[in-house]
Amino acid sequence: MKFYLTILIVFSLGFATAGFAQDAEVPKPVVVVSSGPSHLDSNAPSLALGSDTETGNVMVAGFSAGAAYDNRGLASGTPATYSGDTRFFVQPSIGFQRRYDTGDWTLTYTPGVSISQHNSSDNQYTNNLAGDVNWKPNSRFALHGRQDYSLTDNPFETVGRVDLLPGLGGPLGPNYDGVLPETRRTSLVSNVDGSYRLSEHSSVGMTGGYQKYDFDALQSSTGSYPFINSKVISGSVFYSQQLSATVNAGVQFAYSDIYSSGGEVSRTQAASPMLFVKWKPLPSTEVTLFGGPEYARTRDVVPLGVFGNIAVYGDGWRPTYGGTLAWSGGRTAFSVEGMRRISSGGGVLDAVQSTNAGAAYRARLRQRLLAEVRANWADEKAIGVLNYGAYFRSLWAGGGPVFELSRSLALRMDVAYVQQSQQGIGAVAGNHVLVQGSLDYHFRKSLGN
Repeated sequence: MKFYLTILIVFSLGFATAGFAQDAEVPKPVVVVSSGPSHLDSNAPSLALGSDTETGNVMVAGFSAGAAYDNRGLASGTPATYSGDTRFFVQPSIGFQRRYDTGDWTLTYTPGVSISQHNSSDNQYTNNLAGDVNWKPNSRFALHGRQDYSLTDNPFETVGRVDLLPGLGGPLGPNYDGVLPETRRTSLVSNVDGSYRLSEHSSVGMTGGYQKYDFDALQSSTGSYPFINSKVISGSVFYSQQLSATVNAGVQFAYSDIYSSGGEVSRTQAASPMLFVKWKPLPSTEVTLFGGPEYARTRDVVPLGVFGNIAVYGDGWRPTYGGTLAWSGGRTAFSVEGMRRISSGGGVLDAVQSTNAGAAYRARLRQRLLAEVRANWADEKAIGVLNYGAYFRSLWAGGGPVFELSRSLALRMDVAYVQQSQQGIGAVAGNHVLVQGSLDYHFRKSLGN
């Protein structure tokens, strides 16, 4: 009976995409300053429709209020048993974007609170803050920097989900695939890249990145799994050549240093020379392909009790590759992407060989009706000496309609399925069915010239 009452409440509020589909929550005017031939970065493909784009000086503000039902929302007992829980959430947001002759800047903030229907001590809080700067003082030099901060104990939240900016992803982006319960996550993701145009059709440049993830176990009657904190320092240099009006190609040498602390420190150093091609057969379509060999060297620390610790090492070559197809039109947008790379373990493992693929679709079916569908699959295998063979796999799939009641008000529906499996890493996996909904109000205000 409670379940059907929950569904009725959700329908009355309107279903919404929160969790993994919330990055399309508001149309996102993204200001981009062209820097000539392009390179590999940490941005995910955008699903903005032609009617969404609104560059220039703008303020976006509003809120989302609704309800979410998770069939594994409550845990009790040892070993844990799970039951459903309904949460009522409110998520305000505010963002500013300013554009100048030599660049632009964006600042956006999205807090939130989620209140459990059954357990008042299990309320969840979220703070997402991001800033982005582009600077192009002349026709040869371009500099870009972005900073993201997230503090949340919502297991479905992701870093980089803010208004006005694209999501984080790509070969240099964070690994955030798992739904991890009973933990508070603090995420700090910094990216900077600069390029210099050598000639009309060629450029060189470099990128730098810093990622830090801390997992603080929360009080639980079932005990808490010791999630693994990590720190990633990365950088790359690249050369890019414009081969034609629609094709850029180049080489990019990337390096990453991954520190994982699961009681002791594990360190993985990975280096990869990659060839890449970016092709724009149409103004609305972009295809990116990259690949190359990747060398990784891992150092694990084995505790020997009264005899101290001993370091063990492992190394090897692996292929790294990936690709993205993104298309954005006036009424339809979709993207398909996949990649294989070495990354941090997302709180579950030390450094991993991550293979993932995803697809997203967004369309305006009628004047006031949109549809959004997303799916993502990930397979993460530990490459360290101590936990070699351990893995974590996840599958996300779902979507729903968006009913625009007015230019500023919308009702949203979303049903999502999450499947997770594991080996050798403790009991953190579990399948979820998530039903969410909200009444979303947002408005935009021009800030003038």
